[in-house]
Amino acid sequence: MPTEKGIVIRDLDLPSDGASLQRVWREIGWSDSDRTDRMMLEFYTEGSAGVGTIDDEVECAVLTQPGTMRLDAKDLPLCVVSAVTTSRIARGLSLAQKLTARQLAKGQQDGAAVATLGMFDQGFYNKLGFGTGAYINEFSFDPALLNVEIKPRTPRRLTAEDSEQMLATMMARPRQHGSVTLNLPKTFKSELDRGSRFGLGYYEGDRLTHFVWMKEKGENGPYRVEWMGYESGDGLLELLALLKSLADQIYAVWMIEPPQVQLQSMLRRPFRSQAIAEKGKFSAEQETYAWYQLRILDLVQCVKALDYCGPQINFQLILDDPMDQLLLSPELAEQQSSWQSLSGHWIVSLGQHAKAERGEDAKLPALSCNIGTLSRLFWGVAPASSLAISDGLRAPSQLIGALDKAFTANPKPGWDF
Repeated sequence: MPTEKGIVIRDLDLPSDGASLQRVWREIGWSDSDRTDRMMLEFYTEGSAGVGTIDDEVECAVLTQPGTMRLDAKDLPLCVVSAVTTSRIARGLSLAQKLTARQLAKGQQDGAAVATLGMFDQGFYNKLGFGTGAYINEFSFDPALLNVEIKPRTPRRLTAEDSEQMLATMMARPRQHGSVTLNLPKTFKSELDRGSRFGLGYYEGDRLTHFVWMKEKGENGPYRVEWMGYESGDGLLELLALLKSLADQIYAVWMIEPPQVQLQSMLRRPFRSQAIAEKGKFSAEQETYAWYQLRILDLVQCVKALDYCGPQINFQLILDDPMDQLLLSPELAEQQSSWQSLSGHWIVSLGQHAKAERGEDAKLPALSCNIGTLSRLFWGVAPASSLAISDGLRAPSQLIGALDKAFTANPKPGWDF
């Protein structure tokens, strides 16, 4: 639909818009080669994309893709905001914000219970109701210091042409609270096939059971682990042993801590190695940061998925969702009419008879917050007592104390999105 003069918001038409989209990717530094230009078009064939055009040229695009995200023991339908791209001439027009709101509304209509995205920084996506996700640990270490005593078998080489098997292994990995899956073959292959990458893996018969995919650099590294897939803890241990076996030539490896282990405990004298490597060519360090955000799209689904088994907790929820205001833009009239607002009053019950329904009950203790804060609470990113300090959550102390015991902590997506 038209907005101000020359600007139109609509669905992506990939055959017609492909060249404009490639230009935007070049301008923002996401592509620097004809190879990437070709592969990024495959990326947009899986999911739903909206674009903002100026004089019939795409200047902003937002892609969302389907997946799952686990809440306690249940996989919920997920809407991933996979790519937000804005050209040099379209900055400051709120196109990215409007298009993201548009795509979230479409994701909700398609049945998604939760949305996630990888953030470029905090602040922008809070305006769409997103809250910051949990911390992850990223390590740089000398692989010789891995305290893994098993001897790995000889692996097989993998290339991007083996992407289908690698994706199957990623989908079969052990699942835990917060884990994400994106069964998108073309997208996964495009993530692998970016040059200067290689893979090593192990098979049982014709089935790839565990693998590691790395970015290489120079004769002595550092190598960066971009993907690590395994069906069991034994597979993970063999992959770590494989990394250790590279230490005769590779002096440093970067990797995100696997969800199933505390990597620091598997390194010999990590603080000593960090002190020795300080200011050196090959780093040894640990970084902790939150790289993703999430927000609830369907409160009823999320409450039913919670696996809390303690004493019943009943409360009045007073919820605010900034998406309601964003969808008031005239060009988003279609999404406004389909959007199921989460703002307002809810009666929430946690426990054996978990449910959320519209309504008011003055006899219940009241909790008030915004949707981003509630999302952080439900996924155990932070407890209610912490969110009362940092995120403006308001509730009686007795209710806060009860909620502190109700949610599983430390969600770990285990997937780069």
